[in-house]
Amino acid sequence: MIRTRDHGPPHVHCVAPDIEVLITIETQDMIRNHGVHSSDVKRLKEFIKANADILMDEWRHYHEEN
Repeated sequence: MIRTRDHGPPHVHCVAPDIEVLITIETQDMIRNHGVHSSDVKRLKEFIKANADILMDEWRHYHEEN
């Protein structure tokens, strides 16, 4: 999920009940992890890397002035 009123760097929130991980879009660095298993983080990073162009377009849509 990309929150519309959020801080940089560009990142996504991957959430489920009682867990959350924040991962940067461009470098797939983990910003914060609350309860997500390392193997799941690895898969999330792979997904974000494979979809980075789309995710960055969405981030820009909400966070950069036109």
